[in-house]
Amino acid sequence: MRNLKTVTVAALAFLALLFVVSATPAKAQAHPHYLQAISDLRSARWYLANDHRPDLVDARNHAYTEIDEAIAEMKKAASREGKDVWATPPPQSGGDPRAAFHAAMKLLREARTDVEGGEDLPENAGLRLRSEKHINEALRHLNPYI
Repeated sequence: MRNLKTVTVAALAFLALLFVVSATPAKAQAHPHYLQAISDLRSARWYLANDHRPDLVDARNHAYTEIDEAIAEMKKAASREGKDVWATPPPQSGGDPRAAFHAAMKLLREARTDVEGGEDLPENAGLRLRSEKHINEALRHLNPYI
């Protein structure tokens, strides 16, 4: 009898695990492109903050402003759609903290690709174009330092 309870509990745990694992891809697909872009932009900002070259200060500050503006645009749209802007998928690429600037640039380009591939719903009134503009401006300020 005791073995039967153990087997039953193990089987139920296994079924619960299968349910969770099978539901995970569907949940990941439900994230719009701009939630992925938010994640990439947050990571790019972090990498930029860890590049302490004095000649990069002005460009970095301009890029921060543009990144923050792009994130703000995407957060508005996510809120309108009832999405949790803090429940974003992980950034698309890791990075090397020793090459923080290049990791940030890579993430900015990936965020731009995500935004370009996203859907600009009528209620978002130009989200994609405004977000692309801010990301392009951040890249423009940083490009001379590549």
